[in-house]
Amino acid sequence: MDYDLPRYRWRKPLSSYVKGKSVQEFVRFILENRQLPESYIVRFLNVSIDNFDNKFENNYTERALDVFKKMISADEPIGIFGDYDADGITSVAILGTFLSYLNKKFIFKLPTRDEGYGIRVDILEFFRDLGIKNIIVLDSGSNSREVWLAAKEMKLNLLYLDHHEILCDLDREINLVNPHMWGGDLLCSAGIILRFLMLLDMFNSCCDIFPTLLELATIGTVGDSIELLGDSRIIVKLGLNQLRKSTIPGIRNFFNVKLLYITIEDLMFYLVPLINSAGRIGKPDLALSFLLEKDLRKSIEKCTLLETLNQKRKAMQSQFFSTCINILNESLYSPSVHFLKIDNCPKGIIGPLAARLACSYNKPFFLCSGDQLLYGSGRSPGNDVDLIDLYNQVTSEYPAINSSFINFGGHQGAVGFTLKGNAFPEIKKSFERFRIRERIPILNIDISFDGFSIDDNFFRALMAMTPFGFGNQRVLVCTRGIEFKDFESSADYSEIVVFKHYNNIRWIIKNNRQISKSLLNAKFDAVWEAKVKIDGIDFEFLDAKMVFLNCY
Repeated sequence: MDYDLPRYRWRKPLSSYVKGKSVQEFVRFILENRQLPESYIVRFLNVSIDNFDNKFENNYTERALDVFKKMISADEPIGIFGDYDADGITSVAILGTFLSYLNKKFIFKLPTRDEGYGIRVDILEFFRDLGIKNIIVLDSGSNSREVWLAAKEMKLNLLYLDHHEILCDLDREINLVNPHMWGGDLLCSAGIILRFLMLLDMFNSCCDIFPTLLELATIGTVGDSIELLGDSRIIVKLGLNQLRKSTIPGIRNFFNVKLLYITIEDLMFYLVPLINSAGRIGKPDLALSFLLEKDLRKSIEKCTLLETLNQKRKAMQSQFFSTCINILNESLYSPSVHFLKIDNCPKGIIGPLAARLACSYNKPFFLCSGDQLLYGSGRSPGNDVDLIDLYNQVTSEYPAINSSFINFGGHQGAVGFTLKGNAFPEIKKSFERFRIRERIPILNIDISFDGFSIDDNFFRALMAMTPFGFGNQRVLVCTRGIEFKDFESSADYSEIVVFKHYNNIRWIIKNNRQISKSLLNAKFDAVWEAKVKIDGIDFEFLDAKMVFLNCY
């Protein structure tokens, strides 16, 4: 045969499909096959703020609420420290909006990329010199024990709300709200501050601003790629509906001009990069000001400035991408893991640049820039390569390089690090020597049908499962015993429609080279990825296996 199928290993559903299911039964069937815990399934099916994770209400949170209430009642401003990315910026915007509603004065500080991530002692000194004793730290602080101790010496009151993994021993007196402390639902910092504020008795009188806070928490959650399950799914599901009638002038104008509808992809590819652009090559204060601005004309002006920064970021990223490609093309070998250094690359560009290179080469990619100290980022191509695990394996095999890393942290698909510049050659050699075992990628099939005989309730179930994203992957469907015939091809042959249920529900093949004459003369089991759109569903072809002898 002259086609290269199948290209994947198939993992079939744990249980078989039974006809006559309701919409909710279809959703439950898929989630159970994904082995999602019952508590998550119940809340997946019943999206409501009443179904937020009750583990969030605990002794740690209660103590933090008491501290926060005292800060509000004190006759002095509150200091707020955030981060330069979308989560850090929206976290500050949520708290700032809430305090403004209470007519409580506050002063915020956001770090630039050059200043680096996280709370530091000099930040405490900044607030202390302004006469501010009560400081709230958002989106960092879980591993800043020395800052906590310094704050005690300075007689400053610190409250942390963070979501990063805790890697150090905590002081027993630390005021920290972090779901990792009690094994709660994964939330970004914007989600944490929203849930935290909602536990206040006074929040019942703040209903007017809840839609705004929900919108901001949604943007932060999507921007930080938090898995869309539990509390985070509830926030994003409700928040996307709210964003269609946004209470934030800048966002309302941005989407009315750019888009007819708002989806999670619109946030990921339009709004989040716009917000992040300020922190990547400018000052994040501009993005925060854009989100807090109440005057439409001024918000449009700030949006224009952000779009200019974003275009500049894209141009710089393309320029450095070409530089990286040229360096890689000069190499005589192709390692399983790339570890690359480039000159004069802005810190804010390194992360998205590493992500683009990882996707282009389908390999883990570590990229850094600098001189005596190299600042870098690593990205996984999304093929089940855990970067934290990879780092641990490499440093275990080559322990001499461990001391050359000033820091290394992040999560499975994205990490940040700082290393000594003179150690780069040895570190590069160690990582690129490491061999990742080649594995055939797996398709985890959610549900199978005989041919295209599919209940309409299944299509409604797919609509109900939105939004899809990290932690809630698009549904993979297997159609058994189908024949590739009587199909329609687009004029430019870029798309083949294999079957239509209705005009807006189609089974398509994006690349007609995947179909050969041989493929047209047999029966196949085929796997499709369901892509739910505003106006319908496209099932895009992924893989196929021939059904030999036309028997089952």
